[in-house]
Amino acid sequence: MIPALLIDDEAQARAHLRARLAEVAPEVQLRDEATNITDGAALIAAHRPQLVLLDVEMPGGDGFELLRRLGRWDFDVIFTTAHQHYAIQAIRFSALDYLLKPVQADELRAAIDRHMERKGAAPAEVQQGFLANIAQRDEQALRLTLTHAGRTHAVAPEQIAWCQAADNYTHLHLADDRRFVSARTLKDYDEMLAPFGFIRVHKSALVNRRHVDGLDAEGRVRLRNGVRVEVSRRRLEDVERELRS
Repeated sequence: MIPALLIDDEAQARAHLRARLAEVAPEVQLRDEATNITDGAALIAAHRPQLVLLDVEMPGGDGFELLRRLGRWDFDVIFTTAHQHYAIQAIRFSALDYLLKPVQADELRAAIDRHMERKGAAPAEVQQGFLANIAQRDEQALRLTLTHAGRTHAVAPEQIAWCQAADNYTHLHLADDRRFVSARTLKDYDEMLAPFGFIRVHKSALVNRRHVDGLDAEGRVRLRNGVRVEVSRRRLEDVERELRS
């Protein structure tokens, strides 16, 4: 069993999530529920859960404030939130998990599966990266949390030259020739990095326009570090227009 807490100020949202858990994740045992972060902190201390399902927007202090007060936490977190662009970006950039309300059964099951794969709380470096991201009020200041060789790195989007799909993983190629492999799809990175000037040039590739030197004679994107990235035929006209704008 997975001992868990649910912290959400909306009774209807709690009832909905409770029902979805019973439906698709019976191994999650809800030990208690709270409607605000003060009570939530007390329940965390009393129950020491493995998992906390934490609402972002609550009166009297949001879910982020609870984690700021804790500083470090020894449980896994799955955020629940209505669509709020900046909050979602901060969560995604920090390699943490979230569910949009109303929570869908298949998305909840997938989040619980990811929790079971993680086997515990996020490392301290990931937690601190998350706290740094939510402290920012400028989206352009967000940093991606990426892991390589057992070390966690905070990477600015501007450092990434291009991204390459590899099944359900993505290879992120930095301008300084470092490479990270992320367990997120290229579609995820397309959504996350579009505000930072990234262009989808192929079903399997994104490029950062700040690192683009132009198109070569074969219609490939030429990066400043000499790398050539294939552009699909159906995207070529759009890519040319994007690069001219």
